[in-house]
Amino acid sequence: MLLGGNLPLNLGERLRAIRKSRDFTLQKIHERSGISIATLSEWENNNRKPTIKSLTRWATSVGIDFWDIFFEYPSEFTPTVEEIDMLVLFRQLAMKDQEHILAILKLMAKKH
Repeated sequence: MLLGGNLPLNLGERLRAIRKSRDFTLQKIHERSGISIATLSEWENNNRKPTIKSLTRWATSVGIDFWDIFFEYPSEFTPTVEEIDMLVLFRQLAMKDQEHILAILKLMAKKH
């Protein structure tokens, strides 16, 4: 659902809310994205605007799609920290390795 009545006043507030909802520190996002802590802080305080490319890196580092920054989903779809970690690692794999992992997961899911 598109953010409506609870829409933060600005992008910085939304970034902070997403980060905190996942119990991530600025340091953790820095480690995952390579974006400096100072820059992340400036974004959250609306002292600097991120580029689309850097905002995409930020989204990937917290385990969401770029568009999820602007949309809110029911809490049952909010990933855990472990799921985010798996997604970040999965995206670092070569396409062939991703295909192998998906095949294994599908086999394991059928057992349950």
